[in-house]
Amino acid sequence: MLPIFAKEVHVSSDFERLVGRAILDPVFRKQLLNDPDGTVKGLSITAKELQTIRDAANNRGVTDTQLDSIGLSSSWK
Repeated sequence: MLPIFAKEVHVSSDFERLVGRAILDPVFRKQLLNDPDGTVKGLSITAKELQTIRDAANNRGVTDTQLDSIGLSSSWK
């Protein structure tokens, strides 16, 4: 049996929705990565969650590639 090293992470519902939309909507993702602070204005996310978005924006090329690879065309087996 393999050991499992999972840490339970709690995120705000607004952050969860932002990430989900960024995965599914490339236009929204571009907006979020171009202007993280403006895009999340008025949402209830933590300072740590906002920093995570800023970090993703700073590593935009990697972020786009990772999110594009998830896509809806992935098959569940």
